[in-house]
Amino acid sequence: MTGKVPQYQAVAEALRREISELAPNTLLPTEQQLARRFGISRVTLREALDLLERGGLISRFRGRGTVVSPPKITRRFSPLYSFERDLTEQGVAFETRVLAYQPKSIVPDFIRARLRLPGDGSAGFLSLVRLVDDRIVCHDRRHYPMAIAARIEPHLIEHRDASQVLEDLVGKRITAVDWESEIVPSSMDVAAALGLSPGGLILANTFTYLLEDGTPVEAGVISYRIDRCKFKYEVPFGQAAGADDDAERPQSGASERAAGRK
Repeated sequence: MTGKVPQYQAVAEALRREISELAPNTLLPTEQQLARRFGISRVTLREALDLLERGGLISRFRGRGTVVSPPKITRRFSPLYSFERDLTEQGVAFETRVLAYQPKSIVPDFIRARLRLPGDGSAGFLSLVRLVDDRIVCHDRRHYPMAIAARIEPHLIEHRDASQVLEDLVGKRITAVDWESEIVPSSMDVAAALGLSPGGLILANTFTYLLEDGTPVEAGVISYRIDRCKFKYEVPFGQAAGADDDAERPQSGASERAAGRK
């Protein structure tokens, strides 16, 4: 037997339908006005607004009120292109801001493994964010082998495709990327870069760029705000005809290697 829908969820659904008809940045009535309209306490109303805010439908600002958020950007992962190429092809204006660059830094073990560095090996480190409509949508932590890191000019990445900058440096094309996606709580540093509370959920894409001969030239993690981004895949689908085809089915949870750029 289905239980009764909590009051705050019912209010959130009613507001969701109304918000879908409003233009971005439309200012909603005050909390007091909404609570009176729905005949609920402000505590219950805030639960409803929290739900809508986590879903990316509204934004709340101290001293300004609650406004309708712009639509989420669509990040296409198939075909797999760089952030820059993907949004440019969609006609979406964006900005890249480099937050930090270190030609030599200590790297996490998983990055060291992806770049095939020795146990005590260091790597270059680049931190940046991407903005659409003046709102941060993702944060990149990128790591490079020392020989490449020493030659990188970070300011170029604010104005060009980061993968093209990398290809120009190495004089070869990136032909594959080994990557995996996971929804995880944000760490304190990633949350600060994204403007989230620590522990807020993000989509983290861990990747390695590879040259044609399999040499890794970059590895890192791109963290997306799931309240501001949605993700699209367009790939062929083949349903196995029977048990004999089980061996050909992709294994759930495995890392994927895809031609193209991330």
